[in-house]
Amino acid sequence: MRDGVHILDADTHHMEPPNFWEEYIDPAYRDRAPRLTESDTGRHYQVEGVPFTKGERSSYPMTKEFREAAAKASQRFAKARATGYSPESRLEDMDSEGVDIQIMYPTLTGQMVGREFHDTDLLAACCRAYNDWSAQYCQTAPARLRWAAVLPLQDVPAAIEEVRRTDAMGTVSYYVRPQPIKGRNLSHRDYFPLWEEIQRRDKPLSIHDSASCHLPSFGDRMETHTSGHMISHPFEAMAAMTSLIWHGVFEHFPRLSVIHVEADSGWLPYWLQRMDQHWRFSGNAEHPDLKRPPTEYFKSNVFVACRGDEMTLKSVVELVGDDYLLINSDYPHPDGTWPWSFDELRRQPIPESSKRKILWENGVRAFRIDEGAIDGGS
Repeated sequence: MRDGVHILDADTHHMEPPNFWEEYIDPAYRDRAPRLTESDTGRHYQVEGVPFTKGERSSYPMTKEFREAAAKASQRFAKARATGYSPESRLEDMDSEGVDIQIMYPTLTGQMVGREFHDTDLLAACCRAYNDWSAQYCQTAPARLRWAAVLPLQDVPAAIEEVRRTDAMGTVSYYVRPQPIKGRNLSHRDYFPLWEEIQRRDKPLSIHDSASCHLPSFGDRMETHTSGHMISHPFEAMAAMTSLIWHGVFEHFPRLSVIHVEADSGWLPYWLQRMDQHWRFSGNAEHPDLKRPPTEYFKSNVFVACRGDEMTLKSVVELVGDDYLLINSDYPHPDGTWPWSFDELRRQPIPESSKRKILWENGVRAFRIDEGAIDGGS
C-alpha cells in the first residue's frame, strides 16, 4: 500500500535461472531440455536445436548499440540481479514502492513458446517444468507473488490438461501469446474446448506478446528491434481482440475473461471505434456469431493494462471508462516503467476514484483475488 491505496501490478516477469529446465523437467525429457548455448552471435537458449528467438536471423536483429542501451537501463535492477532475482529481492522492491501484489509472467519461457514445435510432448514438458518452478518461487509469499501458467497452445489437449493441473496448483491466470500458431488465430474452433475449460475454472486468460518470435508477427516488417518491438505488442493485441470478439469466442464463452498486458492502452478508444464502425456498416453479415456491438463484448469480457506514463490515459478513461484498466510496470525488464509507473499514474489528470480502480480495484476483480488474503501488505 502507498498513500493509502493498494497496488496490484498486472504485468511483471520472472527472470528464469539458467538450467532450471534440467532440474524441473520430467526425467524422460531431460536430455532434450532447453539449454543455453554459445555461437558466433552470442549466447542463446535453444530447444529442438532452434534458438528461442530469431535473434541475429531476425528481420530486426538486436544491434550492439541496442544491447548496450538495454544493459544501461537494466542497472536499476542490479540489486535484484545480484541475488539471481530471488523472491526476497522482489519483495523488497515491492515494499519500496508500496506494491501489494505482482502478477508474474515468463521471460525465457515466453520466448520459447513463440514457435511451432516438432515434438509437442516436449513442449508440454517444458511448460510443466516452468509452471512447477514458478509455483515454487511464489510460495515465498503466495498471497503477494501470483503466477500465470504457461500453456502449450501448439497442442490443445495438452493445454487443457495443463489448465486443470495448474488450477489445482493455484495459478491466477493462463498465459498465451497473441500470434497465430499453425495458422490458427485465437478464435479458431480447435481452441474452443480450451476456452471452455478456462471459463469453467473462472480464471482469466492473459495475452502477452514477446518480440523476435518465430511465429508470424507484425514486427517482422520492420528493420530494427526497436521498431519491430514498438509495433508488435499493441498491433498483436488489437488483432487478438478482434479475433476473439468478431469470431464468436465471447458469444460462445460469455464468462471467459481476457486481459491484454504490456501493449499500453492508448489505442483502445480508436480500436473500439473502428470495430463499432464496421458493426454499424455490415453488422454480422460475415460474422454470424457476433450478436452484439463489439464494444459490448469488450466491456463484458476484456481488461487492458496501461502504463502510468501514457499521455493518452485521460482520453481512455473518458471515452472507454475506468472499469477496464489495470496498471503494469513490466518489472524487471529494462524497457518497462518500474519504479516510476505508479507515481506517474498518480499524476494523471483523471479522478482519484479512477486511479484507485486502475491501481487496485480492477486488478483484484480481473484476477479473482480475495483482498483479505494479502499477508503482510506493504
